Amino acid sequence: MKAFLSVALYRFKSFYRDTFTFFFSLILPIIFAVIFGFVFGGSGGMNSGQSTIKIGIVKDDEILIKVVERIEGLNISIVKHSDELKNLVLKGSLDAGILFDGKTFNLIINFSSFQQKPFLRTLGDTIANAYSLQEAGIEEGFIRIEEEFIDPGKARVSNLGYMIPGIMSFSVASSIFSMIALFGYYRKRKVLKRFAVSPINPFSFVLGMVMGNFLISILSSLFVLFFVQIIFNITFYISWKYLLLSLSSSILGMMAFGIFLTALFKEPQTANNVGNLLLNIMIFFSGIYFPLDFLPDYLKTFGKILPLYYVAKALRISVGVEEGTPNFIFTMSIIMISAFIILVSLFGKNILQLEDK
Repeated sequence: MKAFLSVALYRFKSFYRDTFTFFFSLILPIIFAVIFGFVFGGSGGMNSGQSTIKIGIVKDDEILIKVVERIEGLNISIVKHSDELKNLVLKGSLDAGILFDGKTFNLIINFSSFQQKPFLRTLGDTIANAYSLQEAGIEEGFIRIEEEFIDPGKARVSNLGYMIPGIMSFSVASSIFSMIALFGYYRKRKVLKRFAVSPINPFSFVLGMVMGNFLISILSSLFVLFFVQIIFNITFYISWKYLLLSLSSSILGMMAFGIFLTALFKEPQTANNVGNLLLNIMIFFSGIYFPLDFLPDYLKTFGKILPLYYVAKALRISVGVEEGTPNFIFTMSIIMISAFIILVSLFGKNILQLEDK
């Protein structure tokens, strides 16, 4: 027991000197959090809406100006004549311009804006419908749609808030690399052979190293969570017992997978490359950063068999941004812990025996 605790404490203290593990466990998730924070931090919240469309109308079209002014999300510029309108759209000063001859609307659209602002795709129909209502004598305004969001989770958050558990799950999955770096590094430099002939029980050594990395991963994930909440002013409805259970079991499962790769591939660089490949596959097809709805049905099915899908879902339930039952978290945790016990039992001791004689 003393040897186990000594090894765990040593590994914990050496975390900051291990550049590879430090980067993947702490720095990289924070970089992702900052990037996604500035990209998505202002979108998807309660008061967010479409980007403003800059639209031009010739000053003589007074009725058209009156109609368009009632449409939300449009910033109207009045121009003197049609040639000026076309030039402004061509230069990008306006996203679109409208010409009306009494029967037909001619909608002039800047193609770059058309690609970037989806509302332009329906702008013509919106203006035509609005004008028809005006001609029908409906002066009080148009039929308006009021959006009422019903949150499936307990916390109302932006797109960024929904992504944070995905960033945390990336930090959890980085435990794969901590095991590869740890045991691959020691094995390649013949350090493990020295432990194999020392009084320290090989299994105690493996579990001690695992425990040290386990504590590091827990603290790194919690640090990312607190960091994002403070920097971007996000409030989660956290169930700490479920969050700690989800984190702990997920980290153990990913660590066991890292040990499996280290035992399977003698060269640590090969194990690292395979781990990188598998992690990227899980990131893109597990709904971590990109919703599964964007994928074809067969890829949705594939994504739902990847472990990171369930890790992210359990974390979202734990922080209150997605509805779910405790049974889901318990089931996921049992599977992860079972995988840890099985893989460590099968491969943990063998790692010490893989060095060249």
